[in-house]
Amino acid sequence: MSKGKLPTILITNDDSVYSKGICELIKVARSLGNVVVVAPDSVRSGMSGAITHKEHIRLTLLHEEEGFVVYSCSGTPVDCVKLAFFALFDKQLPTIVLSGINHGSNASVNSLYSATVGAAIEGCVNNISSIAFSLCDHDDNADFSNTIEHVVFLVERVLKNPLPNGTFLNVNFPKGKILGLK
Repeated sequence: MSKGKLPTILITNDDSVYSKGICELIKVARSLGNVVVVAPDSVRSGMSGAITHKEHIRLTLLHEEEGFVVYSCSGTPVDCVKLAFFALFDKQLPTIVLSGINHGSNASVNSLYSATVGAAIEGCVNNISSIAFSLCDHDDNADFSNTIEHVVFLVERVLKNPLPNGTFLNVNFPKGKILGLK
């Protein structure tokens, strides 16, 4: 499943394994390491740190090739991270957890309800550098192109310099042109 000594990147979100935002994040991550995607089979927005406890959780393999595997999960985003950690990673946890790219803001009070943020927190409490990404645009066909170079910049920096234990990043991009890297 993995290619060499590349970092292992776990990706999840709360908009589903089929959302445009996660597809954009996967494209970026595949250029940076081995990628394991475990994301909800349908939208699970607003679930914060919820876990499933009265139902069976199903994990379905959707795609597998060298260095890249995709699963859908019937649980919450936090379930996705927990299941990946304890069922898919036998000997070593991933290098980093990426959650998103969410459709809509997860800033301010929204971060308390966000399952995108909840999934990043789950990585954080397991001492894995974690980043939640959101674009302040709820449109199903939102334009993520202005976020990509910033996502690459942040993920590369965190892979080179892991976040301190107990720390995660919650990154919210504005809709439209983003200034700052040049």
